[in-house]
Parts: sequence; structure tokens; C-alpha cells
Amino acid sequence: MTSFRNTFIRIAPDCPESEGIEPPARDGKKPVHLIHLELLRAKPYKLGHEDLIVEGELRRESPGVESKAEIRERLRQKPLPCLRTSALGKRYGWGIHFDEKGKIAAYPAGSPEYRKFAEDPGIEQTVAMRSSRK
Repeated sequence: MTSFRNTFIRIAPDCPESEGIEPPARDGKKPVHLIHLELLRAKPYKLGHEDLIVEGELRRESPGVESKAEIRERLRQKPLPCLRTSALGKRYGWGIHFDEKGKIAAYPAGSPEYRKFAEDPGIEQTVAMRSSRK
């Protein structure tokens, strides 16, 4: 599994938010992108890509349905979703930074931290995928 290193994923060009907002829960359930955001805010630069996806699945599923090892094995059967496709950057205005070790943190658009990473020539820049084709 490959992951980004020393990379910043800026919000999508068609993101409707100019500042990061918290994704809403739906029907009392947290969508996976909200779970990911909560994990990244609670544990900045503690989780890599695969760990974030596994923790998100573990919290999204009913408790006790699958262990971390079972989730990890199931997820390794197919490619992991790229965080460029996450609703955090496409819809809710959150930039994702990967450090040199591939550990991840999220920063709201409009914040000084977001601007610092987005303007740093020493960090590889990419953008979240658009929600619509143009």
C-alpha cells in the first residue's frame, strides 16, 4: 500500500466551503468522513492512511462485528480509497497534510496552518478531486 509523504491535499476547486466545517451526522449516524475528521483532530500525525481507514471502519461498524485485524485483512483485498476523494476536501473545506513518515493531520481552509502548507514550496501539492466534471 502506498501513501503520500510530505504532501498537502488542498480543497477541491469546486468545494462549496471556503473554510473548514464539520460534516453533519445523518439520521443520527456519523458518516465515515466525519469519523476520519474526529480521528485526525484527536490524533494529528499519529495515524497513517491505512490506520485511518481501519479506525474509521472500526468505529463505523457495529462494535464487536469485526476486529481490527479482520478489518485490515478485508481492506487489503482491494485498493484503499485515496484521501483526495474524501468529502473532507471535496465538500467540507478540509486540507489533509501527510508528513515525511506518511502520518496525517487535517487543517481547515482559511486557517493559518492551511495557508502555511498550501504555500510551502517544499511540500508536494495536490488537490482533492472535483465533485463534478467541467
